[in-house]
Amino acid sequence: MKEQLSGKILVVDDNPGNLDVLSRRLNRKGLETVCVNNGRDAIDHIYHSDFDLVLRDIMMPEVDGLDVLVEARRKYSKNELPIIMVTSKSDSQDIVEALGLGANDYIVKPVDFPVALARIRAQLSQKDEFSSASSAKITYSFNPDEKFRHYEIQEKIGQGGMGAVYKAYDTLLDRIVALKVVLPGNELTSNQIERFTREARSIAKIKHPNILNVYEIGQTPQNYYAMDYIEGRNLSEWFGEVGHQDKETALICAKVASALYATHCKGIIHRDLKPSNIMVDSEDEPHLMDFGLAKLEGEEEKLTRTGDILGTPEYMAPEQVDPGYGTIDNRSDIYSLGVILYEALTAVAPFNGTPIRVLWQKLNQEPRAPRLIRDTIPEELEQICLKAMARQQNDRFQSALELSEALHTLAKA
Repeated sequence: MKEQLSGKILVVDDNPGNLDVLSRRLNRKGLETVCVNNGRDAIDHIYHSDFDLVLRDIMMPEVDGLDVLVEARRKYSKNELPIIMVTSKSDSQDIVEALGLGANDYIVKPVDFPVALARIRAQLSQKDEFSSASSAKITYSFNPDEKFRHYEIQEKIGQGGMGAVYKAYDTLLDRIVALKVVLPGNELTSNQIERFTREARSIAKIKHPNILNVYEIGQTPQNYYAMDYIEGRNLSEWFGEVGHQDKETALICAKVASALYATHCKGIIHRDLKPSNIMVDSEDEPHLMDFGLAKLEGEEEKLTRTGDILGTPEYMAPEQVDPGYGTIDNRSDIYSLGVILYEALTAVAPFNGTPIRVLWQKLNQEPRAPRLIRDTIPEELEQICLKAMARQQNDRFQSALELSEALHTLAKA
């Protein structure tokens, strides 16, 4: 008797015949199946039910397979929820795009069931290995008043995939710091450790009043670094407080652009500039932070070829989506700041929809002119915003200093 499989699979296909045949054959192999015929239902099931694997068609009505893939990856990693895409095209850009967006594998139509079953078995086996390793990990967190080296933990202020950020008291230097620590039990890959260390070193290279200072980098054996602690709110919250104060908006964006220029002068490209990565203190001074995706100019792109989605679609420059628009450089950060300025001026995003649709619009459409949304925006400020967001790199400001000076001149006029 052939080995039976176990697990719960979400099967997504808009063809009832395909769903029925595939579901019955998988059931005979011991697998439980849930079948849906459209992308919206697939997303709903992924968010509200537990599955061991998703098998889905790329071409779907309402919400296509790539959009569902992106939404699934917002909640689950490739190890947590394997996704196998099914396509009728054996040599397709769809396959390349799907793998780049986080698909684990693909199957070509017409489905060769023994091949499909082998690929499903392989993905389920890898998932089981990951789950076993994860269940053996120790869940750990610092408690208030607990000490970590010479730091007294006061409170947790953030949590990410690689660790946590704490407000802490540095007993040696008598100051409050933000302490970012990879906690025990977080068995990171070498790429993730390299990215964590890269972030600390990137920030430490730069001295600028609008960039957080890094005070210490170490390993105990946990990787950690200590940096400025900022009491304040992120840039989105600040924009919400000040409302449509165009000169204030121009001035704070000018300061962010100045901070970007300092990073670019060190050969560092941020690559993930967005309002949540900019803190504003009680004096209305912005502070650029979170260099987790930072890249040194000329450095080989070796940390991002793993199928992970790096960057935030709403703020990514076209060249971060499609290399045909050029290589990622300082002008990519300028584009991201242009998007931030656009949102501050209009209270809406320049492009809307699912992440995939937003990325498609960036490559194929122009944003609506800000003054068509709010006609009191100064015309010169609109021009600055749209120039920063130009689709072609050569049409943008060529340096963050140039952008900063344009915004500062307008703010002080």
